[in-house]
Amino acid sequence: MTVLLAALALLATAGLSWFSYRSVSGAMAREFERRVEGQAQTAAAQVSPADVADAAHFGEEGSGYIALQALLESLRSTSGTANASLLDSSRTTLYDGRGADQERVASPLATLAGGALREAYLGRPSVSPPFVRDGVGLRAAFAPVRGVSGRVVAVVAVEARPEYLLALAELRHRLLLTTLVIGVVILGLAALVFQVVQSAMKLDRRLSRAENLAAMGQLTATLAHEIKNPLAIIRGSAQRLGKLEPEARRMAEFVIEESDRLAQTVSRYLRFARGEPSSTEGGDAVHALQATLDLLEGEIRDRAVTLRRSEGPASAPVALDDESLKQVYLNLILNALESMAQGGRLEVAAAERRDSIEVTIADTGTGISTEHLRQLAKPFFTTKAQGSGLGLFLSRRLLESVAGRLEIESVVGRGTSCRVRLPIRRA
Repeated sequence: MTVLLAALALLATAGLSWFSYRSVSGAMAREFERRVEGQAQTAAAQVSPADVADAAHFGEEGSGYIALQALLESLRSTSGTANASLLDSSRTTLYDGRGADQERVASPLATLAGGALREAYLGRPSVSPPFVRDGVGLRAAFAPVRGVSGRVVAVVAVEARPEYLLALAELRHRLLLTTLVIGVVILGLAALVFQVVQSAMKLDRRLSRAENLAAMGQLTATLAHEIKNPLAIIRGSAQRLGKLEPEARRMAEFVIEESDRLAQTVSRYLRFARGEPSSTEGGDAVHALQATLDLLEGEIRDRAVTLRRSEGPASAPVALDDESLKQVYLNLILNALESMAQGGRLEVAAAERRDSIEVTIADTGTGISTEHLRQLAKPFFTTKAQGSGLGLFLSRRLLESVAGRLEIESVVGRGTSCRVRLPIRRA
């Protein structure tokens, strides 16, 4: 809409400038034509048909020629015209202010201003369009001289420089410059309005995101509260089962361990929802990665996925606790497995990069489009039919809380690579 309004404003400005120029141009041209036509008619009214006949018969020796010379030279000197001449009925010049060499020959005006000259021989005064003669821009006005019978016996031609064309050129330049300045101002205003609109849209998205986060915080607090009680019951039941045979005891210990892990996860999300700082105990990025892979060993095997593990450092102490690290790794590895429904290859590597540990999790799955890749950091955005859109968002937030970061690269049809980078804690 902003672009459309700016375009309409530019068109309106250009149209107004063009209309103004045309109006002024027409007015100045009409004023010029009225003036030079009036001069030609005034002179034609003073030309005697007898003087025309005498000049045609005797030339410079005749009294008629002298009378015509006095009249036309007076016209030239008093009106500021460029030239005045008299043409007989055969379009031959009887007198020309430029000199005798222009006389007794066919007038060049018959070619330069033929249309207007024909009108004059038909008895109608007229003014020619602009033409160039001897390198000078001119316009000519013609007025008929009638004999006793009313027949046109000669035509008076008055040539004048259309000085108004210079003024029009200056006006055209000024209007063009004004239009350009106004256009720049309009474009500047349009850009400013566009930025304001974009800022308003960004603010609206931020507010919407803040509302979503607030709602997520409330939901997390509610879920955490509701889950803690069932977890306590599950843990207590598992402890009682642990008193039975060895196999049951082993399974009960596993249930207790996972219940404790889930309870810690719930507590961590509850602190996150309340805005409280997370645990400062820290963890080991390499040990947590190995523990996560051990936990998902059966899932990886069942999905016919080949795991390739590159050798890396034995340990990497970081500020993020082990349970949070496992949560991050679980999200990334499960996403990778879900993208390889028909099997594939999962590559996991850990390496030190200066003062950081970099964990890479890459798959050969379906990949993610560029459009979706840009939105993965947003809460509640997901490409899965049953996804919540919170896994990657929370993983990124957990990493950023300890100056870490998550980078995701993907190519549709070739797979996705996720890099987790965390500063190494030094003793």
